[in-house]
Amino acid sequence: MKSNDTRGEKPLTPLRVAFLYFGVLMGAGFASGKEMWQFFGVFGSKGFLGLLFISGLFIALGLVIVYIGSSLGTGDLSKIIFPYEQPLFELIIGLVVAAFLFMAYFAMLAAGGALTEAQFGIPRAIGSSLLMLLVVFTAIKGFTKVSGRLGKVVPILLGATLVLAIAILSQEYKSIDGRQIMMASQLAPNWFIAAIVFVSYNMMGAIPILGSCTLYTEDPRIVRRGAVIGGAFLGGCAMILYLVTITDPMASLQSDLPMLTFAQRLAPFVGTLYSLILLISVFGTATSCFYGFSTKLPECEKRDVLVWIAAVAGLAASMMGFSKIVAIFYPLEGYLGFLFLAFMLWNYIRIKKGKRKIAEEEPVIANVEGISQNGKN
Repeated sequence: MKSNDTRGEKPLTPLRVAFLYFGVLMGAGFASGKEMWQFFGVFGSKGFLGLLFISGLFIALGLVIVYIGSSLGTGDLSKIIFPYEQPLFELIIGLVVAAFLFMAYFAMLAAGGALTEAQFGIPRAIGSSLLMLLVVFTAIKGFTKVSGRLGKVVPILLGATLVLAIAILSQEYKSIDGRQIMMASQLAPNWFIAAIVFVSYNMMGAIPILGSCTLYTEDPRIVRRGAVIGGAFLGGCAMILYLVTITDPMASLQSDLPMLTFAQRLAPFVGTLYSLILLISVFGTATSCFYGFSTKLPECEKRDVLVWIAAVAGLAASMMGFSKIVAIFYPLEGYLGFLFLAFMLWNYIRIKKGKRKIAEEEPVIANVEGISQNGKN
């Protein structure tokens, strides 16, 4: 059943859907260029093949999600993924996704610590701790309104990232080096597997956002067009960031935040401005992911204690460093995400064949401004 209840929001347009799709995946790992280096730059010129592949996958899988959500009249992640009516398996999927959100939370703490140390000279442990406090206090007080406001900066984040990347390439394009200077992670040993892993863990955050968008309009073509535009945004931005990282492979290898390193080379004030943009991205992603994780905690008298225990545990995990987290945990998430995507594609096939239907029910409309990334990235 569709719903026109937009809760005072502006009507969805293809561009608005595209920004929501893009924003849910545009975490610090993506905006800093670290994911582009870790998954594609390490392969040199061959990494470009992986980027072409993910561009097509972001568009195709976005369309699959929209089709399933529209056909079943649901934005529920478990129902979009799992092709059968099995409450136990849907519960398991929900718990695994909660684990994804927790890993994304402590990845953002690590990114925030690296950023404050690189830009402001604050030790990363202190920077990550301060970010943790801001995240927890925001999540406890109620995140929906804050997340909705942060979602409005997505066009600014996209624009600033592209302007900076193009400015760097205009000066450094002659330095582009297509050689492979290091061995890739054993969890993503070649560009093809790296591309699949990259898309798999990223799409876990996109499923609920695109599924919810289908509930906001009577015309699924709006969401389909938005998925295509958003997928093209993601692929295009990824390619530009990849080109920046291979203008100086050693800098991209050694830096936790390559784009910040390149921004500082342009001018100190450019580095400062971009660090602020990254901090906004880090805070928004960390808060939304931790809030999403906290909703899976049991309702009890000691719930606030559990929230703080989880927050501190995430802080401890973040001390391993952003680069290691991207290299180890993101691929692991990707392999699990690949299994979920396989389920989702089978779900798509069953619906196409008329073998999957669910009873109509009044959907619970999510605030699409308040849903954001897991890569992240």
